[in-house]
Amino acid sequence: MSVQSHYENHLAAFYAWMSGNFETKQQEQQDWFASRGVLPRGNKTAIDLGAGHGLQSVSLAKLGFTVFAVDFNQHLLSELNARAKNLPIRTVLANLKDVPQYATEAELITCMGDTRTHLESVETVKTLIGQWFALLPAGGRLALSFRDLTEELFGEQRFIPIKADDNRIHTCFLEYAPGSVRVYDQLLEKSNGEWIQKVSSYRKLRMGADFVKEMLTGAGFRVMQHDVIARMQYLLAEK
Repeated sequence: MSVQSHYENHLAAFYAWMSGNFETKQQEQQDWFASRGVLPRGNKTAIDLGAGHGLQSVSLAKLGFTVFAVDFNQHLLSELNARAKNLPIRTVLANLKDVPQYATEAELITCMGDTRTHLESVETVKTLIGQWFALLPAGGRLALSFRDLTEELFGEQRFIPIKADDNRIHTCFLEYAPGSVRVYDQLLEKSNGEWIQKVSSYRKLRMGADFVKEMLTGAGFRVMQHDVIARMQYLLAEK
């Protein structure tokens, strides 16, 4: 199943629940942006790629940006719109690979939360980074976050509990291959007293932080910040 089909037919329906308390997670993202100086200083416009249900978009809007929130899943964008209220956020239904669909003058581009690893190949990632570089003005910034999946897990380590409550249990299972990992999202959901299992899978790229830094510098960016927070890699680069 393609990544887009996986979200449309399986993951999007429980993505917000899986992600945890929105206000808490959103504030964490806002604090990271603010502490790293990701604040409006040019045209105050940001493009948030793979915006999902809005953790980064809401954070950036609260910091003073006008945000173009881009995602290929309408369900998630509808959830984002419900949370945006009167914030300066415009949702765009588009695939991040289709740059002309969201290209606009912006001083900041963000691609957070593993979105980049959903792409088909390393070459696709390199091409996109080059296109984002061209889209930004001098001094424009690019913020990325992702999981470094280069270290392979074995045996029972490949079963990762994500979240559970009285009516839902979400577990991930990882199946490794050279350069990629297949992620199986298993959801057990209680219905009329019985547990119903739903399973779907999709592929993620395995690229380490150092390799991503090389792609950024190769495109012309200067890497300004590298943080590791809760096993997520955060990179901030400037043109």
